[in-house]
Amino acid sequence: MTLVSEIRSRLVRAFPENQADLLAEVLVESHAELVNRADFHKLTEVVHDLGEAQKRTEMRVEELADAQKRTEIHVDELARSQQEMRVTMQEMQATMQAMQASQQDMQGSLQEMQWAVTDLAKQVGGLSNAVGANLEDFACDLVPELLEKYWRFVTVSAGPEELTTTDGVGREFDVVVRGTIDGRPVTVLCETKATVSTTEVSKFLRIVEKVREAYPGEDIRPLFFGYKANSAARGLITQSHAAMIFTRGVMIPVAA
Repeated sequence: MTLVSEIRSRLVRAFPENQADLLAEVLVESHAELVNRADFHKLTEVVHDLGEAQKRTEMRVEELADAQKRTEIHVDELARSQQEMRVTMQEMQATMQAMQASQQDMQGSLQEMQWAVTDLAKQVGGLSNAVGANLEDFACDLVPELLEKYWRFVTVSAGPEELTTTDGVGREFDVVVRGTIDGRPVTVLCETKATVSTTEVSKFLRIVEKVREAYPGEDIRPLFFGYKANSAARGLITQSHAAMIFTRGVMIPVAA
């Protein structure tokens, strides 16, 4: 009311009192209405800003919710991966245990196989010795007979014997047949093998040469006795003018 009185006191100077009162009231009311409108506009702007902020907040909340969902999905996937990894590790452990058991079984089988091979080697060695002994006995009986047939050889002795070579080493020969041809002493050194190879032929011929060098002037002749020899071994024996007696044939050079 103070504002109305001040405005009226100014208006009565130019207007009658009743008009001054009315104009003062109208001016005050208009001023109040203008102030309220300005405040309303400001309030509206504030409310609008609050609404925009609320929208942004809601959008942010939605984004956070989506991120939370994605995080939960990742956590679930990670949990499944960990579970699958545990299953895989368990399967790997089971496989490793099976492999270890299989390896132990294999080691046992290999051990048994080694024992079997050792036994077989012993049996083969025994058979080889038996065959060798039989060959030597067979040679002691057959070689003198064939030498008598082809060389008119008169047998004095036939059996295993040790002779010393030029290097001073004693060499055990399977069969040494001693005798005479037309009254002249002849010694036949026999190599008995079930199967004679070219390597064995060459080796035995070198040994015979060393024996000849150790016993100069003596008639020492090589002879190969066995079941078989390949063509290369037979050819080398023939070229060396040595004698051979095999199941597939007999080749005894003419006695000089």
